[in-house]
Amino acid sequence: MPRKTGPDDFVARARSVLADEPELLNRLLSLRGEVQSFVAQHIPGSAPPPAEMLNSRNQHLLDEAARLLGPEKFEKVFGFQPEERINLVDPSLFDVEK
Repeated sequence: MPRKTGPDDFVARARSVLADEPELLNRLLSLRGEVQSFVAQHIPGSAPPPAEMLNSRNQHLLDEAARLLGPEKFEKVFGFQPEERINLVDPSLFDVEK
């Protein structure tokens, strides 16, 4: 049975791929932390950020990671090519009928 991957797998995979480049690993994890902090922000009295904003911010992380790592290391860490566009948040989940 295939093993499911989780968020912690990213860190393990990044550490494995970048084992000989600790500074590059730290820069990648710092970039990831910036995006996670943005997504985790809660402004009292406001609605969650729109899916498009979350997807745009995530794509920014991927674009920056691609510039930082280069295509070969990027694919080893993320499991897909840097040219692919990924939407992690489905906008239809935010369209709730009132």
